[in-house]
Amino acid sequence: MISQGTERQLVLSAAVDRLTAHAGDWSTQRVLDEGLDLVRDCSWADGSALHATRGDGVVALCRRPATDEDRHDESPADWFPWGLAPVSPRRFIFVEQAGNLSASPAGPTTLGELGVSSCLHLPILERDQPIGALQLFWTEPRLVWDDDSGQILRSLGRFLLGRAATSSVA
Repeated sequence: MISQGTERQLVLSAAVDRLTAHAGDWSTQRVLDEGLDLVRDCSWADGSALHATRGDGVVALCRRPATDEDRHDESPADWFPWGLAPVSPRRFIFVEQAGNLSASPAGPTTLGELGVSSCLHLPILERDQPIGALQLFWTEPRLVWDDDSGQILRSLGRFLLGRAATSSVA
């Protein structure tokens, strides 16, 4: 008998396999959108974002759901994420009560003012160096993050970053 956590991981792995199988037929933007939708669906999150590390900054490559105001905002690496830096690139950061966290380094807006109650930061590494991050957002408070799916999500994030690097999205 397969445990519920193992079954979830198998379903997620199969979904990632389907996404990567279609990646050659789809535009980069569609692959990013589908990938972040998959991240949201498997984690029951209301929003997700993919970020890439660029020198001393971090650039938001894609957000789901997308909005008319989506921009490829850059944040200083020493601020990212949410003013909590420096953080360990080897560990996820889950913030149960994220309402008071700063939404950007430029302004006084908080995540709570954007409707976010809880958030998660999953660093993406390559050769032990941070190359980006996946972030998830929930409008209702989430009490805990069980990192059972974390490695698969990080691998998906690494794939999405690689795809973005070969296109004009990066």
